[in-house]
Amino acid sequence: MSFTPIESGIGGLLIGLSAALAYYADGKIAGISGIFGPALRGVVTCQPIEGAQLWKLCFLIGLVLGGCVNLGLNQDFAFPAALAFSPLRYAAAGICVGMGTRAGRGCTSGHGICGLPRFSLRSWIAVPVFMGVAAATVAVTRHGAKIDPASPWAVAELQWPPKWEFPLGALGASLLLAVAAIWTPGQARSYVSPLAAGTIFGLGLGCSGMTSQAKVLNFLDVGGTWDPSLAFVMGCGLCVSFPVMFWSERPGKAPLHGQFEKPAKTGNYGSLVIGAALFGLGWGLIGVCPGPAVAGAIPYAAQGWGDGLSFGLSFLMIALAWLATDKCLRMGEAPKEAPKSMEPAQPDAAAGASEPDVEAAKEPADKAATPAEVASA
Repeated sequence: MSFTPIESGIGGLLIGLSAALAYYADGKIAGISGIFGPALRGVVTCQPIEGAQLWKLCFLIGLVLGGCVNLGLNQDFAFPAALAFSPLRYAAAGICVGMGTRAGRGCTSGHGICGLPRFSLRSWIAVPVFMGVAAATVAVTRHGAKIDPASPWAVAELQWPPKWEFPLGALGASLLLAVAAIWTPGQARSYVSPLAAGTIFGLGLGCSGMTSQAKVLNFLDVGGTWDPSLAFVMGCGLCVSFPVMFWSERPGKAPLHGQFEKPAKTGNYGSLVIGAALFGLGWGLIGVCPGPAVAGAIPYAAQGWGDGLSFGLSFLMIALAWLATDKCLRMGEAPKEAPKSMEPAQPDAAAGASEPDVEAAKEPADKAATPAEVASA
C-alpha cells in the first residue's frame, strides 16, 4: 500500500467538513459510534422517527450512500479485498470495538475530529490511549507473535502522481451538498442536512483510505513498512473542524438550528481509559472502527462469501456489543437516577454525542441536563 498524502488529505478535509457542517447547522457531534449506537437503540426500542432519532438515521443513510459511491467509483482504493482473518478474530475485534466505544463514549471521529478541537480533556486522554493500544496490538500480531505477515522498517513509497480525480470530484460534490444543507428551507432541511453530512463523511472515509483495512493497519505498524497517510486524515480533518468547534465554544453562540451538543470534557476517567483501550485493541486486530464498518458493510458484503462476510460479522458484533454494553451501563446508572425520577424529561439534545456525561458540560446559558439525557448520551 502506497503513501497517499494528497488523496488521504482530501479525504480528511471531507470528514472535517462533515463534522463542521453537522455542528454548525444542527449542533450535532459527528461521532459515528455516538450516532450509530443510539440510533440502533432507538430502532430496537421502537422510538418515534423524529427529532434526534430522525437526524441520526438520515446521517447513517448518507454514510452508507457515501460508501456505495466509493464502491462504484473508487473501489480499488477504498474497498480492496477484505483481509483474510478468521471469523473468530473478526467477531472478537467487533466485540471489543462495540464495548469500547460505548464504555469510552467515542471513537476516532467523536474523540478525534470533534473532541480534540473542543479541548476536551477526555478526548485528549482517549486518543493517545486507543492509538497506543492499537499500535501495540499490531506490533504483537506482526512482530511479536508473528501471527500476521511483517515487513522490515521503512516508510511506504510515495504514490506520485496522485490519483486525484475522484477525491477532487468528491470534494466539489461535498461543497455543493454543504451549501444545500445550509440553504434548504423549511421542513425539508431536517432531512437534507443530516443526509448531506453523512454522505460527505462516507465520501471522506473512502477518499482517505480509512475504509481499507490494510492501509489502517500499515499506519498503525510503526515498526514495519509505515504508511503515514492517515496522519494527513486527522490533520486535515482538524483543520476544518477546529474553527467551527472553537467558535461554538464562545458564549452566546448557537447553531443555525437547535442547540449545540456539549458533552462533558472531564470526568469518568476509569471507564474512559478502559473503553478506549478496548476500542484500540479491536481496531488494531482488524483495522476497522465504527465509521468504516457502517460505510463498508455493503461494499465488503458485495465481495461475496468468505472474508467479505467475515467483515460483515465484525459489523454485526460491533452493533450487538454496543447494545449489550449500553444496557448494562444504563442498568448500573438506574439506581443513581431513582431519587430524581420525578424531574421532567428534557429533549435528548446530546443523544448523538460521542463524548460522555453531557450533564456537566453545558454552557452557563444552557439548560441543565437531566438524568434522562445522561443515560441516553
